[in-house]
Amino acid sequence: MVKYVVNRITVNLPDKFEFDDLKNYGIVGLIDAIERFDHRRQVKFSTYAISRIQGSIIDQLRKLDWVPTSVRHKAKRVAQVNSKLSQELGRLPTDQELREELNLNSEEYNQLLTEVNIPQQTSLNSFIKGSQTEGITLLEMISDGEAVNPERSFRYEEIKRILGETIEKLKDKERLVITLYYYEGLNLTEISKVLELTTARVSQLHTKAIYRLRGYLSRKKELLVD
Repeated sequence: MVKYVVNRITVNLPDKFEFDDLKNYGIVGLIDAIERFDHRRQVKFSTYAISRIQGSIIDQLRKLDWVPTSVRHKAKRVAQVNSKLSQELGRLPTDQELREELNLNSEEYNQLLTEVNIPQQTSLNSFIKGSQTEGITLLEMISDGEAVNPERSFRYEEIKRILGETIEKLKDKERLVITLYYYEGLNLTEISKVLELTTARVSQLHTKAIYRLRGYLSRKKELLVD
């Protein structure tokens, strides 16, 4: 289980990170999951554990502060532009609209997407309130209605509706990448083989999709992590 999560995360990390180090961070999350798991919550242990493992790894990456300041600024700018255009247009912005707002040509825009593809920013679970602390990964929660504690069902149903509608607004390839990655559990390398694209291109599609979703959902303050 830990290896599964690490393999998914390492695709977006520089080579300087050792697999064993990430695995150790994940093991901390797994131990935490074992100690905290409550079967009365009607959540599958695997669902709960994967969330804790991923959260533990991402939390440690934040503490290491490995992302250069320049990249953080770029990531913030991309998020702000997606949010701004989504608010103004009332829909997901196109690539051309994003490029024009960022004053970039196509090549520069694709390079930017590669630079800002960092786990802390491009994980659905990293910006949805409660997705880590409540031990339920976002799209597993969406696809498994039985795994929701009754007292939280109204909020979760609202999240399911909002996110589902927003994902449907993505371009076909972006939507397919999100579906294969989160619903089907494929990593980016596996998705690249399915779509017959390079892993780098699939990574760009994933990054674009997440920033689009984040920008469009920014109006839902009760849903997003501040």
